[in-house]
Amino acid sequence: MPNQQNTLPIIFILGPPGAGKSYLCKRAAAETPEVEHIIMSDLLREEKDRPGSLWAQEIKDKLPSGTLVSSELSTAVLQAWYNRLPQDHTVTYLLDGFPRNIEQAGKLAEKLGIAKAAISLSCSEQVMEQRLKERGRYDDDPKVATERYSGYLNETVPAIKHLEDIVPHVVSVSSDKQGDEGWLIFKETLLHRPSK
Repeated sequence: MPNQQNTLPIIFILGPPGAGKSYLCKRAAAETPEVEHIIMSDLLREEKDRPGSLWAQEIKDKLPSGTLVSSELSTAVLQAWYNRLPQDHTVTYLLDGFPRNIEQAGKLAEKLGIAKAAISLSCSEQVMEQRLKERGRYDDDPKVATERYSGYLNETVPAIKHLEDIVPHVVSVSSDKQGDEGWLIFKETLLHRPSK
C-alpha cells in the first residue's frame, strides 16, 4: 500500500523521448530558485560509478540501450538520493524520467511515499522523430528511438493513469510547441502546482 503519510517534495515529469522533459526542467530550475532538476538516468550513472555498488553491472548492461532497470534498483537509488536531501524540504524536485512503469510507481509509493504532483508531457511520434533528428540522435539508431516510444505507450502511459489514483495532482500538457511557446505552457502549469 502507498505510504500516504509521506508526501514527497517531488513532481514527476513524464513523457516520451523528444517531449522536451530535460529542456523544460532545466529552464524551470534556472528561472525558479525553489526548483531543482533531477534526472533519473544521472542518478543511475552515479550509482554505476560508486565503488562497491551492488547494482553497477545491471546499470552497465541496461542503461545504454534504454532498457528498464529493475524496480528494486531504481527505488533503492532514489531512496539513497532522497535520504541525502536537506530535511526542511524548501525545494521542489522535478524528477525527470521516473516512474517508467506501474511497478516503479508502486515501489516508490510503498517505500518512500507519494509525489505531490506529476506533469505528463505528450508529443506525437512525428514530433519525437524530428526533435531527435535535430539533436543528432535519431539517425544514430532510429530503432532504439522507436522502441523507446513504444515502451512509453505500453508502460509509462498506464503508469500515468495509475498515478492519477495515488498522486494528489496529475496534469497533462502538450509539448508539441517548441521554444518559448512550449516553455510558457509548461511554466504556467508549474506555477499552479500545489505548494504542499
